[in-house]
Amino acid sequence: MLYKYTYVSENAEIGNNVEIGPFCVIEEGVKIGEYTKIESNVHIKKGTIIGKNCHIHSGSVLGDLPQDLAFKNEESFLVIGDNVVIRENCVFHKATGAGNATIIGDNCYLMAYVHVAHNVKIGNNVIVANGTQFAGFVEVEERAFVSGLIAVHQFVRIGKYAMVGGSTKLVKDVLPFALCDGNPAKIYGINLVGLRRNGFSPERIKLIKELFHLIYDKTKSFEERIKMLEERGEEEAKILYDFIKRSKRGITDASWRSEE
Repeated sequence: MLYKYTYVSENAEIGNNVEIGPFCVIEEGVKIGEYTKIESNVHIKKGTIIGKNCHIHSGSVLGDLPQDLAFKNEESFLVIGDNVVIRENCVFHKATGAGNATIIGDNCYLMAYVHVAHNVKIGNNVIVANGTQFAGFVEVEERAFVSGLIAVHQFVRIGKYAMVGGSTKLVKDVLPFALCDGNPAKIYGINLVGLRRNGFSPERIKLIKELFHLIYDKTKSFEERIKMLEERGEEEAKILYDFIKRSKRGITDASWRSEE
């Protein structure tokens, strides 16, 4: 369905059963998958690719130019997966660098006023609450939960199954499985609720707690702790080790409670 007062370029690729509301602008080069619904007053810019069965609410701007002085009008993209919900007045920018893309995975839910800057990568099944701001090159791994009004510094990564509390300021990476909160941000344990909801057994949860105690054991040097983590054979240990080794900004410190 296409409403009056909406502009859709003849060079846009619109899938079957796409609904586009009034006062929208769909520029050339845009691709929209079947059964996607776009509410009123949405502007989708050149280089944006949207999957099927998405729902984009009113007032959002998708695929605009990066807020990055390094951007020189090269061709780049914003790629949004399938079954993604984007609520009111979100702003997502395409990438800096020829051929690069800002990427949002499948089954994500991004609430009102979320900003996704250039070259951000968001994994599948991620939830982001109202007003959170991702700077350039941020990475959010699968099934993370990011609360509202969070400011995330460039190049910071949020690991899979992590939860970040509201109004947190993130300047370092958040480990997979972690519960993070505060300003300055601290790790307060593991994301027990999220892990249980995602089917983690009591044995796996106990193991992850043990690994967190190892990582944040201040009686040993950081190098010793990481070496011990590397020598562990469990899948969860490998996930944590690989995440730490890839860190550019270091990992968020812990405010640890012994009962955790």
